[in-house]
Amino acid sequence: MAQDGENSREAADRFTRRRAIIAGSQGALAFGGAGLLAACGGSSKKTSSSTSTSGSATTAGGTPSRGGTLKIGMITAGDSETINPAKSVNLTDLLRIAQIYDFLFSVGPDIRTLLPKLAVSAEHNADATLWTLHLRDGVTWHDGKPFTADDVIYTFKAWSDPTSNAHGPVAELVDFKNVRKRGPLTVEIPLLSPTAQFPSLLTFDTQMVIQNGATTADLTTKPVGTGPFKFVSFTPGQRSVFARNENYWDKGKPYVDSIVVDSSFADEDARANAVLSGAINVAPFLPPLIAKAQAKSSQVTVLHAPSVVQYFFFMRVDKGPFADVRVRQAMKLIADRPALINGALAGFGSVANDLVGVKTEYYASDLPQREQDIEQAKSLLKAAGQSDLSFVLPTANALPGFNPSATLFAQQAAKAGVTVHVKIVSPSIYYTPAGGFLKRPFSLDLGAPFQSLTEVYRTFYATGAPFNETWWGKQDGGEAKLKVIRDAMAAVDPAKAKDLWHEAQRQQYEEGGTIAWTNSDDIVALTPNVRGVKVTPSGYVNNFNFNDAFLASA
Repeated sequence: MAQDGENSREAADRFTRRRAIIAGSQGALAFGGAGLLAACGGSSKKTSSSTSTSGSATTAGGTPSRGGTLKIGMITAGDSETINPAKSVNLTDLLRIAQIYDFLFSVGPDIRTLLPKLAVSAEHNADATLWTLHLRDGVTWHDGKPFTADDVIYTFKAWSDPTSNAHGPVAELVDFKNVRKRGPLTVEIPLLSPTAQFPSLLTFDTQMVIQNGATTADLTTKPVGTGPFKFVSFTPGQRSVFARNENYWDKGKPYVDSIVVDSSFADEDARANAVLSGAINVAPFLPPLIAKAQAKSSQVTVLHAPSVVQYFFFMRVDKGPFADVRVRQAMKLIADRPALINGALAGFGSVANDLVGVKTEYYASDLPQREQDIEQAKSLLKAAGQSDLSFVLPTANALPGFNPSATLFAQQAAKAGVTVHVKIVSPSIYYTPAGGFLKRPFSLDLGAPFQSLTEVYRTFYATGAPFNETWWGKQDGGEAKLKVIRDAMAAVDPAKAKDLWHEAQRQQYEEGGTIAWTNSDDIVALTPNVRGVKVTPSGYVNNFNFNDAFLASA
């Protein structure tokens, strides 16, 4: 929302839920580019050798067998790779730290449910300004030390550092100096403002619990966690090895003896060939075009399921042509969402409805699905004096679908008399001030899974939101709209919260600068002997969870 100076810009650069997705996927670019336009107009029907229920998919079951090494192939991030949660940014980093460490809570497959991890429950005072976390008993660190409240207090202290990639979700919310212990396994978290969905803000990819006293050197060279696998070795841009934690608190898991992360792949062709040959067992984040080509292959299992990773076009509401709500409404009516999905993502997605936070509690599913209406768009543009509207749409090979969706939208806009100049820039600058990030009148982006609307609005729209690419709240009358968001985040009464969140979403739907056009699929390629791997709406490869994975006998 209000981007108040350079502090907000710096916060955005550190707030990593979405940046992490982008930074780790640049090797997928060739399959997110113009080649996918050949799929435009094709069927959105999908084929998979996986089983699928309730929006999730998993490889065939059977009785888990123990042993073996699960090899995961990832596109390289080179020397920038790290195993320090505070510095982790690309997808390979996030996958690695998810094996070593645990969250306090994680997002359940249905999105709305918080799964207990190192915290088993949370409760708040009357106005949700004080939260009490009750921690799991019997957990030990990889070095044998017991897990206690002191570790959580130390972790929050680490998160208070603005240079940490775990800082953003709780910045200007947690009263870090007064986080305190109320027993060996009880921690009190005082907040600077009431937040009824606070535990959802503890689920971001980099918010791993670290050991009391762990130094930067420890986290970078010899990490000790409570997670399912122990650190063995790490060579940036090449290979990481992790061994099964035989004392993991989720008894009996994991099943494989070790995980090897091969992050040496420079392009998707090489990675696809590796999984086809069996050199690796798992290739997460498979580009849609490759998934479509391999869907019926006997050499690989293509596993996919609907996720809540959403793709957006953003318009600035505070100045320029999109400051007129009629122009914003016209742009939403120009978008042909099914055509964008088929053309840019080879059909691997479902239609979104210009709201962020699908599947979360209080999501406004009752608002009518917006569809393309070129004639109404023309009428709105004429009324706004913008019949000959022309603007630049920057894009980059930052993720599969970015460039083709920009090209397709430009084609759709032309039908309404709007000229969209697609400008392809380098992925290395797309998310930087030099590339115009957070300044563009019209932009393209995405958002990864959110567990709550509080997460959504603290990310995109509320006061101080680090990714307020629409500049919501800076328009005329914006302060009143921000108050609705603040009141919704604070509401502890479910009926009141439902009404307030509905109003906040109605405002976005009718007046906001977000064109959410798809909820994309999570796609993973596996060798046929891999069992127990799941994809769910909760995050990539079920939040990088390989605890249930095992290798079937030949």
